[in-house]
Amino acid sequence: MAVVLIIDDDPDIRDLWTVVLGEAGFDVRAAPSGVEGIEIAESEHIDVVVTDILMPNKDGIETLLEIKSINPNAKVLVVSGGGSALRKSFLDVADKLGADATLPKPVDIDRFRAVVEQLANAARSGA
Repeated sequence: MAVVLIIDDDPDIRDLWTVVLGEAGFDVRAAPSGVEGIEIAESEHIDVVVTDILMPNKDGIETLLEIKSINPNAKVLVVSGGGSALRKSFLDVADKLGADATLPKPVDIDRFRAVVEQLANAARSGA
């Protein structure tokens, strides 16, 4: 069973994604900030990280870079809300800095689950 870490400062989104991925058979961890997410990633094996970009204390770009330095095999999905131009810019930067996938918010839940499943399969196969 793949372990997924969800990092988002919005508790409603964190809870929804935790339930959706838990029902899909994933072992889910959740953190309200990049700082706490990094602490989890340092202490546990994580296959897939889902991180928001706009968060206090440590944004998703910083979190992405730290996760990849801690566990280069972890797959990272970066999501972002906000205005469409700003969101696109953030997601482009995340993609260039090593995100394995990006999705704009609001996220279609079926697409979200499918992307996490693809990343988990890639992490498990070493791809």
